[in-house]
Amino acid sequence: MKHSVLIASILLAACTSCSKDNELNEQVVERLVPVTVQVSDFSMSMEEISGGATRATSSVANYNGVKVITLAFYAGDTEVYKSTQLRANESSYTTFGEFACSLPMGSYTMVVLGYGGENAMTLSSKNCASFPSTDRVRETFVYTENVNVTNTASLELSATLSRVVSQLGVISTDSRTTNAAKIRTTFSAGGQAVDPTTGLSTTNTGFSNTIDAIGAVGSNSSIGSYIFLNSDQQTMDITIDVLDENNNSLSQKVVNNVPLRRNQRTILKGSLYTSAPGSASFSVETTWLSENNIEF
Repeated sequence: MKHSVLIASILLAACTSCSKDNELNEQVVERLVPVTVQVSDFSMSMEEISGGATRATSSVANYNGVKVITLAFYAGDTEVYKSTQLRANESSYTTFGEFACSLPMGSYTMVVLGYGGENAMTLSSKNCASFPSTDRVRETFVYTENVNVTNTASLELSATLSRVVSQLGVISTDSRTTNAAKIRTTFSAGGQAVDPTTGLSTTNTGFSNTIDAIGAVGSNSSIGSYIFLNSDQQTMDITIDVLDENNNSLSQKVVNNVPLRRNQRTILKGSLYTSAPGSASFSVETTWLSENNIEF
């Protein structure tokens, strides 16, 4: 079951503004239609595979997981309009989640991205959105729809913005040592960019993600990483390196055949800082989907 964000009201209000050319120039002027897109309330649904569900309703303004919203319209492969609002930058919007633009009459693909972090994703086409190289993959929701602007009548649409990332959590069962500064997680498949039209990764070569904040010395560590999968469910090898300040590997754990799934969190538990063997398992977080345990 998808965890979805419902855009309760996407309003495309169309009215015509038209100017006449000088008849001597014999030029054709395109009719532009003002378009308003409003991202307001949404509902979140978290459901186990068994069918039990809990539901909550919130507003985009109150959901901290979405810090940036990008809206774009494409005529075929040509970008006609694109705008990004950053929650932290109030100069980028009047009302967070509400956009206004003018489009010529025609057929378009509308792409909406809602995601975490403080940096805008690079939406290079309707088929590729990626986070900056200086950032990491964040919680990401997407929605695409074919929109036809055919006349001046108002058009109201409802849409569901779906979470398209999988999350991997790593929890240590031992305590952080003084020389441990970072944890690097390497995925053998999947990618850092997503095709908004499919919700799948644009590559399948994997990548590494390094996190500095790993908890206090003497305490257990708990970190999380997001990944775009190349299929709804994907199995891959995960390598976890504990690094020092100079990025030298102090210890390494390899977990083979880890199943990941979109809108699902998989947790790896085990000893990271000590070489002594310890029991470790991963389980699917029950707040997203159903529970699953595996020994390695």
